[in-house]
Amino acid sequence: MKLYERIYRDLRKDIVDKRLKQGERLPSIIALAKKYDCSKGTVIKALELLLSQHVIFSKPQSGYYVADNFLRQQHESESIYLDTANPLIDSFEIFDIKHCLNLAVELYAKYAIDESVRLKSLHPVLQQQLAADGVYTKLENIHLVQGITQMLVLFTEAPFPNGKKTILVEEPSYSHYIRFLKLSDVPVLTIARDENGVDLKQLEHYFKHEDIKFFYTTPRNHNPLGTSYSYKQRKKIMELALRYDVYIIEDDYFGGTHKLPQYVPMYYFSYQKNCIYLRSNTKVFPLIRIGLVVIPDDFKKTFEEIAGRRTSHYSYYIPSLISQATWEAYISSAIYEKHIVQKTKQIDEKLQAVSAVTADWDNKLVKVIGAESGYYFTLRIHPEIKVKTVIENLKKKDIHIASNEQAYYHQDHYDNSVRVSVSRVSLEQLQQALRYIYQEVEHLAGRTIPV
Repeated sequence: MKLYERIYRDLRKDIVDKRLKQGERLPSIIALAKKYDCSKGTVIKALELLLSQHVIFSKPQSGYYVADNFLRQQHESESIYLDTANPLIDSFEIFDIKHCLNLAVELYAKYAIDESVRLKSLHPVLQQQLAADGVYTKLENIHLVQGITQMLVLFTEAPFPNGKKTILVEEPSYSHYIRFLKLSDVPVLTIARDENGVDLKQLEHYFKHEDIKFFYTTPRNHNPLGTSYSYKQRKKIMELALRYDVYIIEDDYFGGTHKLPQYVPMYYFSYQKNCIYLRSNTKVFPLIRIGLVVIPDDFKKTFEEIAGRRTSHYSYYIPSLISQATWEAYISSAIYEKHIVQKTKQIDEKLQAVSAVTADWDNKLVKVIGAESGYYFTLRIHPEIKVKTVIENLKKKDIHIASNEQAYYHQDHYDNSVRVSVSRVSLEQLQQALRYIYQEVEHLAGRTIPV
């Protein structure tokens, strides 16, 4: 790290942590140069970076002062948002983002802004990254897309090579896709998933006897459970899919952002058949809309046909030139690995805190599901306690959690649970919120559950 970056980070942290308060004067340039044993130019470079973010402002002949800026307010908010995993843009260092954007512009300044441009230099980088995560594929089988939900809609409505019609989904599952399925005129079957995975015998029965076109699954970092299939389960599910000619749509939305020891995806067991691999990047780099789809050889022709059928311009699905260029600059630099290390450490610390805080909870009142990896985990609450009341009472304390009801295709399968995300809270906020949640459930249990 360059010295001006260190000075910038130290000052920014002092502002975020309120050691330097709104309107307070920063130490002088001379004082900072003496503290860090550097030139005044190095200090000025750090201050200019803070100025560009509107974190501070200058007064002629007076110095630099802390501004009442938006970024700091986001960190200082007393609200505790456990109901979303979408990261704030300011959760990334501004100069890291600027570096990627500047590099993208420098590399492709001579290109026209054409939505249909595919950066050939990006695909080998993606291929290498995917291989490191156990997804071995050809360059021509990697397709960049603007969004994963967009692809799920496409696959749901399109005919598949196996000629089958029915969509099989886990319950609970990704709520946005569940909502879409309810509005669609397609046959849907569901299979229960819990902390132990799915019933493989029931899954085989569906694959063998029902008209299953594809099985949509999130093997790791499950949303909303926060669980992952075991190695044995992933391998078996893929074996069954190949045996009965069912496609697997593997939603690996979090990718390798939070590293799991020796993890390989279902695609690894597919022999590049009957498995479509999806990966989003919005949880990693929220500035741009870009994801990828890995298509097996036997589906390549079908994919090109159905993508073209939806629109005469295939570019409808392709991320913009600047998005591709920025993503290439990001994953080709040391910044990407640095962010992955930081995120893994942050998530590990938060999930360890979840384990510590909930260790002495009564599982009959609140059972913790998941909290193994990724941003999510689930709290299954005693059936006699109304989840809606829990959510409303916590909201009065400015603690926000989300019901899992919308993650179920069949409402009568809902298990009285809530989803918790650790994405946008500090370690201290998470610990505080969990204690409030359990206190609230205990309070309601004393009023509603007979002794």
